[in-house]
Formats: sequence, structure tokens, C-alpha cells
Amino acid sequence: MRRVLFLLPYFNLAGTENHVIELIKALKDEYEFLVTAPQGGGITILNSNNIPYSEIPYLGFLNIREYKDRVRKIINDFKPHLIHIHGAHELIFIAKKLFPDIPVVFTCHGYPPTFFYLNYSLSAFFSRLADRVICVSNYDKENLIKKGLSKDKVVVIHNGIAESTEGKNLPIKVDGFIIGTTARLTKTKGIKYLVYAFYEVAKRYNNVKLVIIGDGEERKSLENLVKKLNIRDKVYFLGKMPGARDYIKNFQIFVLPSLFEAFGLVILEAFSVKVPVIATSVGGIPEIISDGIDGILVPPKNINALSNAIVTLIEKENMRNELAQKGYEKFINEFTSAKMAKRTRAVYEEILSNSSK
Repeated sequence: MRRVLFLLPYFNLAGTENHVIELIKALKDEYEFLVTAPQGGGITILNSNNIPYSEIPYLGFLNIREYKDRVRKIINDFKPHLIHIHGAHELIFIAKKLFPDIPVVFTCHGYPPTFFYLNYSLSAFFSRLADRVICVSNYDKENLIKKGLSKDKVVVIHNGIAESTEGKNLPIKVDGFIIGTTARLTKTKGIKYLVYAFYEVAKRYNNVKLVIIGDGEERKSLENLVKKLNIRDKVYFLGKMPGARDYIKNFQIFVLPSLFEAFGLVILEAFSVKVPVIATSVGGIPEIISDGIDGILVPPKNINALSNAIVTLIEKENMRNELAQKGYEKFINEFTSAKMAKRTRAVYEEILSNSSK
């Protein structure tokens, strides 16, 4: 069985890590995998799925030699036929410098607005060393090509997730019509705009509630905003919850108000449990949602548009049901982990075939 080493700069509980776990679960009968990454919240999920893991330190300017020595030892011990790097383009250079004969696949998971142009420029530069580059959206592909990466080196493979029949009740009792989101509480996720939009909606409907699953540096600021708007009895912060997708079924509407998303994996999680989605038209999200057909798209930071979309779905149950069904059908037809794995397998086989010649 051929061996694939996954090399990541972190392993928390976010989209990149979920992507890796879904991919390994779908291909574990065909390849032997080893995940190499610093310690993070997602490691417990690796353990629960019996996915082999080897720890490395976080890469910084002061420990480059230590980092390279640790990676070298892992590769010498595991002897991978292929190295698959996720998220950190600088790791392509390190892998190729250490083992130039081992083919490298790099998956670009997008870059936030901070240092946007620099990140895509650097990613395009380092990606030239990879044998193949996978982008999770056409949005990412176009940005890398604009920065000089050959279009012949890039393939788009949209994220996919497994269909889940699991579902869990919320850990606290929440009565009423629930609008919900799951996200890291950072500025990029735009949760404050959802809070402001919900404030407008709550003026019209007494029984609406907002449930926010996730944690991050913006949590305190968001809690203060909820207090300032005097809607603390209607907004619930549930914090970081492993397996957050299992709670989405409790929502009548799922909202992703991001200012940037390379793809938006959590939209698929809502699609998969037939919950209608409202999301912002940023990054790769329009590649998932067809506005008015299987979801609703609104401009980022537009509180009025977001509140109006929420009101529309509150008042139109038939529309909610239709969007939920169409979203589920799109998920089944285009965005399952099996389809993602099939396309990734094709990349692996092409690269491995070329390297053996």
C-alpha cells in the first residue's frame, strides 16, 4: 500500500482540518496515511478516527533547524511515496529541499484579507515547486494564476463531506424560531453583522433566537454588543463544540456572514441536514450557492440585506423547505467526500505514475 504523508502548519477544529479528516476517511483503504502537524484541538478527532499522527513544532524563525530535523526524521521513518501539504505554501520549499525526489501535492485553502495580495503572491511562488496544486475553489485558482502560477499545474477540487445521519440536541434548552451559525469568532467571519441583523429581526418577532457555536478572540466583543443591544435573552453563545455540524439540525435557518471564505465547508454541513442557508457572496461561496435556488446570497457587511433575507425565510416556510431540499440535492450531487476523494485520488495516481517513470 502506498504511503501519503499529510504535512500541516496547524491542526485545530476548522475547515482545513475537517477537509483532511474527510479525505483520509474516504481513502484509508487505498493508502496508508500519516498526519504530521503541531498539537491542536483537532488532534482528538484524529485519535477518535484512528488516524496515525506524528507531532511537529510550530514553524517559526527561531526554530527552522529544529523543525526541519523533525520533519526529516518523520519522512525517513515513514518513507512516504507522496507528501500532501495543506495550507502553508512555505512547507513546499522545506519538503522539496529535504527530499527533492518525493513528489509534493499542495492544497491551497485560501487566504484571509490580511496581507491578501502578499499571501497569494508567495503561494504562487512556492507552488511552482509542487508537482500539483489543488485549489478548493475557482476563486483561489484564479488568484494564484493572476500571481503567476501556471494554469496547467492547478486543479480545482471542491471540498466534500460525508453524509451524516447523526444529530444532537443543543446542550441547553432554546425555545422559539432558531437562527444559528457555527464559526470561529474572528473579525473575518463577520458575526457582528449577523448580531446587528438579528437585532433588527428581533424587533419584529418575539420568538426568534440566535445561537452562535464557536469561540475566538471576538467573543467578548460580541457578547458586549449583545448586551449593548439589550438582546441577551435572545442570543446564546455556546462556545467551541467538537462535532458542531451535529447541532445544525436544531436551526430553522443557518447563516454564514463571512467577510471572506475560500470555500465555506460549513455550508455543506447545513445542506447535508436540510437546513436553509443564507450566506455572503464572497470568495468561493457563490460556487456553492446559486442565489434563490438552493440558498440566499447577500453582500458582506450589509446588515439591511441580511436582516431582510432572514425575515423572508421566517415568513415563507415553503421557501425555506424548497431551499433546504435543493441544497441537500446539490450536496449529494456535487459535494460529498466520496466525490472529493475520487478527484483527489486521480491527482495522486497521476503524480505517482509520473514519479515512477
